[in-house]
Amino acid sequence: MTDLNSQLNAVKSKENFLEKITRIIPGYDGYVNRDNSRELDTILRNTLATRLDANHAKLKNVVLNLSQSGKLFESDGIDKLDKKLQLCIGKFKAAAHGYSRAFDVVKVKEDKLNQLYQFDASLLNNVDVISAACTDMDNNSKAKVDIKADMEKAGLLMDELIKMFDQREQILNTV
Repeated sequence: MTDLNSQLNAVKSKENFLEKITRIIPGYDGYVNRDNSRELDTILRNTLATRLDANHAKLKNVVLNLSQSGKLFESDGIDKLDKKLQLCIGKFKAAAHGYSRAFDVVKVKEDKLNQLYQFDASLLNNVDVISAACTDMDNNSKAKVDIKADMEKAGLLMDELIKMFDQREQILNTV
């Protein structure tokens, strides 16, 4: 929770003079905190998407490595992995913001915003594990080692990430 507070304070430090003044207005502080939480959540989700996107190059390297070693027929599953990877990236980029504007009918409370941020932050480990699996696949294809197990592992990890990210909607729906 202190990590969340330090990141929220970092976002707040970027506020201009007018935004800082409006914090003094009664009732406006919560609105601004929600806006900062929204920005923080968006930054986090974009970071996750960027980290996942870096794996496209690794998958292309795998195809190239297999092609150079005369095993291009083993790259059949790479296209499916690339599509799953694209789906994961799309989910992160297009996810609903944990935020409600001043006149929205349904209000998202700040504790829900923090819960949503913590949920998104917990996905960081999953993204790192997927990246490691793609790196293993790349390294093994360079070493001319069979990558079928690596491909299956990466696919299962991406499926798990998609399922976990779909649970994010439940947090928003339990307002």
